[in-house]
Amino acid sequence: MIDIPIKQRGRALIDFEVGVRLAAQRRQQACEGVLAKRGVTAETLPDDMDARHALIDKTLCDVRPWTTRAWLGDWSAREHGRVCEEALDEVVDIAATALDKLEQGASTLTDEGAAKPRYWSEVWFHRTRGGWDASRYNGYVHGELVHRRYVSRIYPGDIYAQRRRVLEALGEFTARDIVEFGTSSGHYTVALAERFPEAQIIGIDPSRRMLEQARRVGNGLGHGWDLRVGVGEDSGLPDESMDLVTSYAVHHELPPRIINRWFAEAWRMLRPGGMLLMADVPRYADLDRLAAWRFDWAAKWGGEPFWRASAQMDLGESARAAGFVDVTATGLPPMGNPHFVVGRKHG
Repeated sequence: MIDIPIKQRGRALIDFEVGVRLAAQRRQQACEGVLAKRGVTAETLPDDMDARHALIDKTLCDVRPWTTRAWLGDWSAREHGRVCEEALDEVVDIAATALDKLEQGASTLTDEGAAKPRYWSEVWFHRTRGGWDASRYNGYVHGELVHRRYVSRIYPGDIYAQRRRVLEALGEFTARDIVEFGTSSGHYTVALAERFPEAQIIGIDPSRRMLEQARRVGNGLGHGWDLRVGVGEDSGLPDESMDLVTSYAVHHELPPRIINRWFAEAWRMLRPGGMLLMADVPRYADLDRLAAWRFDWAAKWGGEPFWRASAQMDLGESARAAGFVDVTATGLPPMGNPHFVVGRKHG
């Protein structure tokens, strides 16, 4: 954690955004109570997701909390990132000195300037203005301010402990060479380094700004991560050079065809006996219809164009199709969030 004190105004703005999101969640609960009274339940909702949305919208069209919930949800989706940007801007001179210093250390960042894939470059995920590389310190804004001061307060449970819990699925497995697809600002990389302290970790992500933040995190903790701007489906790493290929909460930002290429690339890079561990959002097939609609509604307004297609995939089947054996696919209780798949390359 890189803690740069922000001013009272910035703290108040972030606190307000958290309050808006929690207010939206309370109205969501009230609206679901109305749905139940009007006979719309997980059992009566249609199978088709678009029809599900249409029925719920029609049922709640005269319910004021539903209109308010939609407005609050849209507001928080649009404004949470901007508010955190403003909070950093107030202390940017102090922050720049601290952040630039952390760019020096054992962790390295390589950017060969390769063209970015359209599925990434043309989407503002999470409705982030300008995309992940929009500003010099966007990695800090989203890796620290958004995640630690906003996201961690609106989602139940410890979102950082979940990363460590997923790694427990590997049991006593040991790895000396690890590649992480979708490293972003390094939250999962920290968990990997804790679990495999002697391993060499390569982190791949298309966002230079997010990897700059991961480098700061790695250097701050004394790690020597090898961070590379790139994509998981075309890593450029040699055949059979890795013991573990892993990712956390990235698949929902990928089209299904790219997800399947990730599994194929993982199989190519792994040594015989190597392991795959991929974690992402819950599978709709594992949820009741109302719970799946909740996720889909949030993704629709939250800047996640690939969420539904990703969440409807059977990741276990994708792993088997790529050649993995001993495949298991499950999720952390109570909501199966995250869902994760583990597999082994035969040998």
